[in-house]
Amino acid sequence: MKWVEALRASVRPIITYAFFILFATVKTAALFKLLDQGVGITDGLIAVWDSETQALFAAVMSFWFGQRALAKFRSNP
Repeated sequence: MKWVEALRASVRPIITYAFFILFATVKTAALFKLLDQGVGITDGLIAVWDSETQALFAAVMSFWFGQRALAKFRSNP
């Protein structure tokens, strides 16, 4: 059944989009909360974009785009 294969193929991307939307929502809410408390935009962005967030962002980007680059590199001798 083609629809089962299509559903199976869409699970990872849908979960990725859902978690990204959740992550962006939480980070945006945190930024707005900091701004509401009188923190400046620059300091708020620095606080929200901390080293843990940078590491998580780098891991996700490496997973989605690094694998393709490595696979392409390995397939070309």
